[in-house]
Amino acid sequence: GLTPGQVSRLQLKWAFGFPGATALYGQTVYDGRLYVTSNAGYVYSLDAETGCVHWSFRAESAVRSGFSIGPLNQKDPRLAIYFGDIRGNAYALSASTGEQVWKTLTDPHPLARITGTPVLLEGRLYVPVASLEEPESGQADYACCTFRGYMSALDAATAGVAIETLKLE
Repeated sequence: GLTPGQVSRLQLKWAFGFPGATALYGQTVYDGRLYVTSNAGYVYSLDAETGCVHWSFRAESAVRSGFSIGPLNQKDPRLAIYFGDIRGNAYALSASTGEQVWKTLTDPHPLARITGTPVLLEGRLYVPVASLEEPESGQADYACCTFRGYMSALDAATAGVAIETLKLE
């Protein structure tokens, strides 16, 4: 909704430096908070108006996925933020405090990663799981191809498997 003339008059409202990071990946604005992550493995909840930090969380590895935000379940209205890391872990954090609700490894394959945004629907969290086999297959000693992408469906409240994993054939 901005015109070219308005763009030239925009001014910086606030800035945030990502400690030890070189890239910004996922970002989502929800209810006055900006949830962001970087390649340093931290997830931040920032005040969207001021840039002040509400909380930060250190994931096991870099987080390249986007975020889904929604209730843990129908009986528990607390909001959670859902995402994945590049080691194949899926996470649920309290959206208000950043406290870890659960973490689960979606696949034990060493090159499994979550770079797509998980989708929350009716108490299930659908997590797209990919791998980094393409560049590794160029190594003479790598036995390609041992991984196929899939969609994992988890119970949003507990990370338990809600339905069978959907393998791509």
